[in-house]
Amino acid sequence: MYALLLITIALRFSYWIALFSKLALSRGLKSIEKPTNSVSVVICVKNNLAGIKKSMPRLGKQNYDNYEIVIVDDHSTDELEAYIQGLNNPKIRYLRSEGHGKKAALTSGVKFAKYPWILVTDSDCLPASLDWIKHMSGGVTGHEIKIVLGYGPLNAGSSLASQLAAYEAAYIGMQYLSYAASHIPYMGVGRNMLFEKQCFLEAGLFCGDDILISGDDDLFIQKAATSQNTNICLHPNSFCASEAPGSFSTWFTQKTRQISTADKYQPNHKLLLAIFAALHLLVYGLLFLNLFFNWFTFKEALAAWLMMIALISVVQFPVFRKLNALRTMMLTPGADLFLAVFYMVASPYLFILNNTKWK
Repeated sequence: MYALLLITIALRFSYWIALFSKLALSRGLKSIEKPTNSVSVVICVKNNLAGIKKSMPRLGKQNYDNYEIVIVDDHSTDELEAYIQGLNNPKIRYLRSEGHGKKAALTSGVKFAKYPWILVTDSDCLPASLDWIKHMSGGVTGHEIKIVLGYGPLNAGSSLASQLAAYEAAYIGMQYLSYAASHIPYMGVGRNMLFEKQCFLEAGLFCGDDILISGDDDLFIQKAATSQNTNICLHPNSFCASEAPGSFSTWFTQKTRQISTADKYQPNHKLLLAIFAALHLLVYGLLFLNLFFNWFTFKEALAAWLMMIALISVVQFPVFRKLNALRTMMLTPGADLFLAVFYMVASPYLFILNNTKWK
């Protein structure tokens, strides 16, 4: 059984090499230094005036010529409309959503936008710099590019749940950005994504999917992204961050929403992700069962586990450095174990439960 454990670790490391080496070893990604695309920033909001007040000073002063900000209000009960109108900024436009829910709000905002490129983020997110739009737009390196995937880190607080959530955000970012860099785009994050307006409308995002409350970003990538029309942006000034959830219950609620579209992934994406997760879980499953069957000694188990952590860290380090997540990476030994346990225990509930609260 010890041989099986070592083989599983070797397979997991090999899979990491295959998936993440291109992004880990890349010295820089192609981008346009002075992009000229006209961009509409679309932000869907529901009762988060505080978040909008925090982000507007930075969003309203971007170092970019042709852009606007569309604030789509999903029937908020606060003073959002009065605040936006009071800014008296011609670049910032207010729209009350025609329907209810984030999907309807996003569609309304995209249709209302006057520019051909749409850059989306959430109302609780803050761009890393005044060059956010410039760097994301710079990812459109040719006529074939219709989608640019950005990175949306989570700022960790003092709680353990917050720090683990921030780690997982970087962990998932490493995955979807690496897949896209290898021409296998399967998801993005609504906190930071640029796409061509016409591409979104042609995808028919909501045909048959209105029942879903979340997952608009995943559904769009699944329907519209191809190996040739998707690029990624990893400049640190292009990141768009939000605060990590402060409790495990809040994090669990978010994970429930995020996984609600997994069954709609393309078969090849499901297979790749299933292999990735299975190798992760199998290692810890063998270690756990060894507690009862004593197939190998504690020292052997510890040596194998430390070797695995060292191996995946070698691959993880250059990617996490690109994501400005090296501080978070220090949690890898504990986080790798926690995520295995979390997914093993929580996955059945995540697939069954569907939290329908709007974000």
